[in-house]
This record gives sequence, C-alpha cells and structure tokens, in this order.
Amino acid sequence: MTSAKSMLMFVLVHLSIPTYVLAAQPTAKTDMSVADSQQISAWAAQWKQLIEAGHIEKMRDMYEPDAVLMSNGAPPQIGVNAILKFLGRNKVAGNKVTIDFANEDLTLEGDRAYLTAKYWMTITLARGSSINVMGRSFLVFKKNQDKKWRLWKDIDNQAPDVRSEDRPN
Repeated sequence: MTSAKSMLMFVLVHLSIPTYVLAAQPTAKTDMSVADSQQISAWAAQWKQLIEAGHIEKMRDMYEPDAVLMSNGAPPQIGVNAILKFLGRNKVAGNKVTIDFANEDLTLEGDRAYLTAKYWMTITLARGSSINVMGRSFLVFKKNQDKKWRLWKDIDNQAPDVRSEDRPN
C-alpha cells in the first residue's frame, strides 16, 4: 500500500497497558512527523481511559463534528452528539466497560491517518453478568487547522480471527 504522496507506516505493538507503543517501520522519506503518530497514540490512550471511566462528555473534542461511528450490529451514529449518546448508553445503564487493543497498522498520509486494530471489549452489566465483544476496528483521523488529530470515521466488525484467548493482559 503506497501512494504518490509520501507516507509513514507504523506497526503498533501488542498492548498490555493502556498506552500505545509505536515501532517504526522503515519507509520512504515523509513529511509526516513522529509527533503525529505520538499524538494519535496519545489520543487512543485517552479514549480508552475515558470510555472505561465513563467520562463520555470529555470525549467531545476527540471527534470531528461530522464524525461517523459504524459499530457492528448497530445503525450508523452520525455526528459527535449521536456518537457520545451511543457510547454513553452503558454508563446510563450502570454497566462497566473495559476495552483492550492490539494495534496492527497506522498509516499517516497528509491530513489523514488510518489505524487498524484488534479490540476486545467486556461490558459488565449492572446485574453482574458480562458480555464480551471482539473484532477489528478501522479508524480514520483528520488533522485540522488547529493541528489536532480527531476521529472522523470509526468502523468496527466482529472478526473470526480475533479470539478471546488472544486478549492482552
């Protein structure tokens, strides 16, 4: 996957703590900086922390106003308000969410970044039982005039090769 424009690919290392570690893969000269990949890494760590803490409203500035969430088995959530309402439904119900990621690839190209990752989510219901969901995400970020990366498109699916026994500890 190359393009006429310069790009930088990173192979993201398997997570065991709620931060992302990036391992650089040699590529052609690029105008994208390591700082960009670090900003996206920090974004992901913050998102994990906020979703698990149930601080959904604090996620507002992490999304583009016209962002779209296409979660497996649910209709698209269009716009940041709809996304935050969708993400906040577990907190409203009194459920606890934990999520882990194993990042696979981050490609930076101009003002766009493309991240693929395996994910494992456990929703512990208020009544005590748990639901486990796992699969793969494809995220598209935009970098705007304020030089901040925000999530623009989020597509999740349930992938048969993402198994519960492979979840990071």
